[in-house]
Amino acid sequence: MALTTCPDCAGQVSDKAIACPACGYPMMQTKGKSAWPGMLGGVAGTYISAQAVVSIVLGSVMMFAFAAIMIAAIVS
Repeated sequence: MALTTCPDCAGQVSDKAIACPACGYPMMQTKGKSAWPGMLGGVAGTYISAQAVVSIVLGSVMMFAFAAIMIAAIVS
């Protein structure tokens, strides 16, 4: 593992790093594709995977469905 210099903040970054840990500058670029496959977001450290988004949405729907069932059981 070699260290390189970030062109944005001049910090030391691993040559295997996708982005600079200090400033988020993208270090790896693939041909025409994002260096963050399957990720949503814009700043390093704030990316969230598509699977995490699906889990959050599904969990929220299940929570509201459970709450609706419990309210219906209490009311009747």
